[in-house]
Amino acid sequence: MAPGEGRAEIAGDMSGREPVQRRYLLTRSAPAEVYDVVTDFGAYPSLFPEIKGTRVLSAGAPGSDGKSVTRVEFRAQVVLPVRYVLDLACDPAARAVDWTFVEGEIVTNSVGGWRFQPEGEGTAVEYRVSIDVKAPVPGFVLRKVTDGLVSASIPSMFSAIEREVRKRQASQPLQT
Repeated sequence: MAPGEGRAEIAGDMSGREPVQRRYLLTRSAPAEVYDVVTDFGAYPSLFPEIKGTRVLSAGAPGSDGKSVTRVEFRAQVVLPVRYVLDLACDPAARAVDWTFVEGEIVTNSVGGWRFQPEGEGTAVEYRVSIDVKAPVPGFVLRKVTDGLVSASIPSMFSAIEREVRKRQASQPLQT
């Protein structure tokens, strides 16, 4: 990572069933640019190596609160093939995304969200996730392993988002 580029820091406690939380500063970016990348669910397989496919099952129109809910099926390869469906409540005005679990195989629950706020000449990205999976091991061991895998994958996820923001910025025509 080049000096002055994004940096990540711990923003939460991983004890108990608290969600894993991280904060990242993406320099030289507007919150809307980062929001657009994160809500481009069809691009996930090209952004994140573990995501092998996505399919938008339904996309709702914005409600009176400005949020729209998009139901997306994700197929991933994380040790084993994994399939899960999330409802993602997207709020472009607040630059926020929250998701809830609908169904899945191996993944039995997931909730989380994204927040994008201006900070200096960049965007503060706040991410939180809690995920439950089923496996033939004691629950406390499984939670530690799951939280550890999620925590380990977050830096590469932020890097992938930053690369895509830069790629999209570079493809924009220069404004005069």
